[in-house]
Amino acid sequence: MALEDLWRERLQEAQRRYSLAKVACAKATQECANGFTPSPDGRFALQMALRVEMAALAEYQRVLAIFHDLAVNRKLPPE
Repeated sequence: MALEDLWRERLQEAQRRYSLAKVACAKATQECANGFTPSPDGRFALQMALRVEMAALAEYQRVLAIFHDLAVNRKLPPE
């Protein structure tokens, strides 16, 4: 099914973006904890990394739910 393939690709991309955001957040956390980036810049960088990670996770969960509904329940996604 072409629609399922499209959403599978979107799911893989969302997962990739979430993984990258998670790595960036871990790096910012480590740099802040070790004092490599002094405050307030370090804290700001960490807050931004956390926001990006949370947004990427929310998007991944959204796309995962749509893909699950499509693949398992055969429910068409919203337009």
